[in-house]
Amino acid sequence: MLNVSDQPFSFFAQGNQIIGWWDIAKVTSLYPTQATQADESYRLTVTINERDGTFDYNELRASTEWEVGITDDGFTLGGEMQWHTGKRVEKSWSFQFGGLNRSSTARDDPEVSIDPVIYSFETSRIKDPLFGWLQSHGWSHKGLLGKLFAR
Repeated sequence: MLNVSDQPFSFFAQGNQIIGWWDIAKVTSLYPTQATQADESYRLTVTINERDGTFDYNELRASTEWEVGITDDGFTLGGEMQWHTGKRVEKSWSFQFGGLNRSSTARDDPEVSIDPVIYSFETSRIKDPLFGWLQSHGWSHKGLLGKLFAR
């Protein structure tokens, strides 16, 4: 079974693909003179080739950060969007503190508090269970790297 309630991600099948989705975090912070918002997500798309019994995958990591504030000179507004696609290994952690935070991390319901918001992300947490499940059901990873990791 792939979808386990204590994991921060979920999987679903669509045609010849299995898609893993992880809403890493959504955080809005309010400070006396500014507000910030961050949204991070990750998608793992595994495509199964039934003809040769293999699978391959692609990853998409997206993040947005916005900030609005009041300064001595007036009003500021800024933001940044990033996305990465392809194959990668990643570990990261983030925190926000010092304001009133409304946050949801993983599958948690949004909560509001002044406590720091801390969250982490590691690609192996979502890839390892899916790739292990596929290999235990007879599928092998396509390409040289897949053959090395299948050992």
